[in-house]
Amino acid sequence: LLLLESRVIYSPIIKSSQEPAEVNIPFYYPKVSCLSYVYAEYKRAYNTDMADYNDLNDNDCQSWLYIEIVPLASSNILDISDKMKYAYTQLFKKLFKWCHNTSIGYQKRVHHDLLIPKDLYMQTYKYLKEKYAKELVRNWTEKTDPAKFVFEDIAIASWLISLWKLEREEKSQTRLQSFVDLGCGNGLLTFLLASEGHEGVGIDVRKRKIWDAFQDKGSKLIAETLQPNVVIYPDADWIIGNHADELVPWIPIIAARSSNNTKYIISNGKYKAYQEYIHEIIDKCGFIVEYDWLRIPSTKNVAM
Repeated sequence: LLLLESRVIYSPIIKSSQEPAEVNIPFYYPKVSCLSYVYAEYKRAYNTDMADYNDLNDNDCQSWLYIEIVPLASSNILDISDKMKYAYTQLFKKLFKWCHNTSIGYQKRVHHDLLIPKDLYMQTYKYLKEKYAKELVRNWTEKTDPAKFVFEDIAIASWLISLWKLEREEKSQTRLQSFVDLGCGNGLLTFLLASEGHEGVGIDVRKRKIWDAFQDKGSKLIAETLQPNVVIYPDADWIIGNHADELVPWIPIIAARSSNNTKYIISNGKYKAYQEYIHEIIDKCGFIVEYDWLRIPSTKNVAM
């Protein structure tokens, strides 16, 4: 048998520390020293002349695709948890997707992590998920599906909190940013940001049932109709338009009229014409536009 082998090795980048390696490996990464994709091709040959290798036909060939790991020194190589099995399944699915997309000439159009480093975002998401998700899902009083809204808003809150952390570091600022969440809907995003120390208020045209629970825990949620060509928020550092729908085109205008220091974030859809319309409004308001693609399973995942 003649063997040709191709291998790609992935090793986690971890901080130098006296703690065990598994403590510093990101939570979303398999707890191994390294892993590799291996493509091995075996061909049956009747002599050892490698010059004849490419002349062998497919009937003489057998190919294998597999994952190899180097376990951590502290782990039991036979102790493969369900979480690890899931991770390896996802790795195979990801490899298949890469190969398929390459074969059809796919070019990546959406690039994540343009404004926020992935590790910072993922660590923030892990922290918020462990702190809030279970209780929120258990006590959800809305008719909507908590499996979607809870984790989606935790993801958006993670992105915002990470962005604001970087902004404070850039400005050598310790005061947490304040916000106004326009079209706050169920108020969950307002609750999460306020619970993490950011002073802010959520505003929507009507009250939701779950507001009482959030207000009991200190969230400021107001039901009122806005007149977008008049309203301003000069004391807010950021204006948020996550579920603002038809109010979205007004948000950069409201931010521009509020103060020279008021910034904003809107979650936009993938509809190109609408996106270009919003961009044109933002330009006219004098803002510099930056885009990022949020890691949420929603059509409205473009952050401007």
